[in-house]
Amino acid sequence: MPLPSLDVLDDNDNERHPQELDPTSDEEAARIEASLNNPRSPLARTRAFSKHLSTLDDATIATKMVDIIDYMASLQMDTATFLHYLSWNLDIPGHMTREQSVIRYARTALMHCEQLPGILKHWHKPPRLHKQGISTRGARDTMDRWALDNSPPEHMSEENLLGTSLKDDIVKMKALMPTYWELMHALACTPIQLKRNTYKDHEPRIFIIGAMLQYSRSQKRCLYQKVLSIYLKACGLAAKANDTTHLFGFTMSQKWVYIDIVRYIIFGGHDNLNLAFKVYEMRANHKSHFDSGTAATIYIIRDPNATPPDRLTYMQKRAIGCRNPITALDIFKHEAAAASRLCENAVFFIKRVLLMHPSFATWEYRDHPLFLRPPSVQQLPTGREHATVQFMLDTVHMEEASQDGNRKVLQEWLHQLQLDGEAARQSKRLLVWIGDQLTVIRIRCLKKDRSFDMNFVQRFEQIFEIFGWFHAQIAEESSIHKQYLGTSDSFGLKHAFENMKRKGLNSTSVQGNFHYSFRDALKHIAEARFRDLWAVVGNTADLAELQTQTPQALDAIAQKIFEDYASTAALEVLRARPCAQQDDLLDTSVQFCRDLLNYLDLDDTMKTGDVGRMELLLPRLLFRFHGGGSHNYAHEMLELMQGLWREWPDDLKSFVIRYCWLANTTGHKNGFLAFDMVQEHNIRDIKVIFAVHGPYATWEYIKKISAAIPTLCKVKDHIEKDFNHFRRGKSHTSPDHDVVNLQGKYHDGKAHIYKPGRHLTSDEKVKDFFALGCNPDTLQAMIKRWAEGRVTEKSTDENFESVETILQRLEELRVERESCSRLPADELMDVELST
Repeated sequence: MPLPSLDVLDDNDNERHPQELDPTSDEEAARIEASLNNPRSPLARTRAFSKHLSTLDDATIATKMVDIIDYMASLQMDTATFLHYLSWNLDIPGHMTREQSVIRYARTALMHCEQLPGILKHWHKPPRLHKQGISTRGARDTMDRWALDNSPPEHMSEENLLGTSLKDDIVKMKALMPTYWELMHALACTPIQLKRNTYKDHEPRIFIIGAMLQYSRSQKRCLYQKVLSIYLKACGLAAKANDTTHLFGFTMSQKWVYIDIVRYIIFGGHDNLNLAFKVYEMRANHKSHFDSGTAATIYIIRDPNATPPDRLTYMQKRAIGCRNPITALDIFKHEAAAASRLCENAVFFIKRVLLMHPSFATWEYRDHPLFLRPPSVQQLPTGREHATVQFMLDTVHMEEASQDGNRKVLQEWLHQLQLDGEAARQSKRLLVWIGDQLTVIRIRCLKKDRSFDMNFVQRFEQIFEIFGWFHAQIAEESSIHKQYLGTSDSFGLKHAFENMKRKGLNSTSVQGNFHYSFRDALKHIAEARFRDLWAVVGNTADLAELQTQTPQALDAIAQKIFEDYASTAALEVLRARPCAQQDDLLDTSVQFCRDLLNYLDLDDTMKTGDVGRMELLLPRLLFRFHGGGSHNYAHEMLELMQGLWREWPDDLKSFVIRYCWLANTTGHKNGFLAFDMVQEHNIRDIKVIFAVHGPYATWEYIKKISAAIPTLCKVKDHIEKDFNHFRRGKSHTSPDHDVVNLQGKYHDGKAHIYKPGRHLTSDEKVKDFFALGCNPDTLQAMIKRWAEGRVTEKSTDENFESVETILQRLEELRVERESCSRLPADELMDVELST
């Protein structure tokens, strides 16, 4: 390949593309030079004026500017209107007039003057007024929005970044550069190595070397450098390491990573964000500190059949439904109707424990209809076209730990979404907002305090708050932990944690990896318990022996395990026996197995996307939260059931269940997760994955990059998939040895075998939260307290006049009435106050 000549190299010694070569550039330069030498040209006159003004002091120039501004004001014109009409916004009919010539002459002088770059620079970032503490923003926001709207970064688009395919590009390079490929392949390995080596693949190395050489020829040939820069930044590459990789042409520069990505702006729930800002040079006003902000995400629904919920319809239905709260009898009826479907799923899980046993990996009846998953109640669709689309809004330096903080944060989100002002008044849609229980209760209290404000915007009636299911699952985990922790000598959670060597689970936490570790521990405990039950009910010491049974016989054993060892009916039989014949340990084991099945059912339905089954589980969640003392989430369950059964119109109910409970960011089967977990992932990305350090660690920069984070995560996953990172996965294998060990402990302790007279101490006994929550009297009393605290009366006024206008009207009315003197003073005051 011949070297480029000097006339096709730019100032940075980079090879130019053909479309960059301008054959008339010399002629254009000569024309500009001639215009500068022509005293009648606009450029020459501007240069002469500038030369004259440079000899004057600033005070004299300021006097001249004031005279010009005053003269424009006398003509009812100012700088803004003058520039508006100067910028091609005049339509004068007819031929070229003197006015048109003069305006065009002045416009040309402005468009081509030497001062224009400096003018635009100061408009974008005005000079700071030192010693006054003032930092003027100028036209920065307007110019940034214009630049983004008119200069979309196609090279940074999601389609372009995710469109790379290493396999396809290697094939193209082989076809287009055969000599290079043969040469590099001969240098990469010897013929002996080629025959002996069956593991290493040299082709990606050869391809990347070629990409590095192309990047050396031209900075525009850098697609893989950009993608790899984003990927390595997503993996936490330090700035110095990035500079080293850029030196070798493997990535873009650190400046590109921090600045050019900011141009890729997209729009984006709501949760708090706590950050530790560390400084490396301590000053009196520049210290390391801990600060709080708020991050939000907007989720886009691409389903063409989706119908947005109507605000007016909801308010009318709620006004009727809020006067008719649900009762304990309603909840019991729904639980009875859902019991049969939930029992099917419980038996299916018991069967799945058997199929997960290593000896059943090749069992010939694994796909028998009796061992298939029961049909879904309401299954969400999967596929790439159904993947959740999310956009993060600009992260703001506002706390949401208070009611007033949530008011400011909500107003900020509505402003970013352009749903404030006139747009808010004309909108009839509800904006569903998802958050944890604290966020939801603060928004609900805010709306309660403003329930008699002048219009629906001030009452925040366009916001429809619902809790996120991830935090509800954490609340259920905390309840189970509180109920079954026990001691090291009992067969509770603490006994299991110590035998499986799981650390950090003796106390609950909403931070870190507690949720994932505790969830996995519960799954392994359930697997060990139900393996032991298969051995006990199946009357065998080795589960491999059950392979000789027919599917029908194993189905009967699974039904018996559920009915006799994992159901409320089994507990009632055990507790109906005389006190001397009762077995407290078996009672606790049966109760634990029943509650484990309920928890695993919720976890499974959230993972698989069966939102219909989630609705069926609502009464059981209410019973657990009420019986376990989790009053906040018990009230949230009541709010949700009240809405589904009393207050929500059909369009809102369908919208919330179908779109607002579970997300699927990949579209894969079994890839569903709660929306508040998606928000937690985004906050993790801001704090950890895409964390900024040093001088770039400011709220302003975090605000800029937050919208691009979902795409950056996609680029990271795409690179890992495209480069075939088969040596390190994202999932863990099942620790079967822990399950076997724990199963042996249950077997040796006869935890699932009836032994009359086996009693536990008061410290080892476990309360039955489910039974306590099912008590009709206490349940109805709790419902009554909840209903009394709800808002049932709201203002229906839609007065959008400002406070100043209303006060002015009242003053005019007062003056008019005083002039008439038709009423006594005390009666007039009463009328004014009522008005």
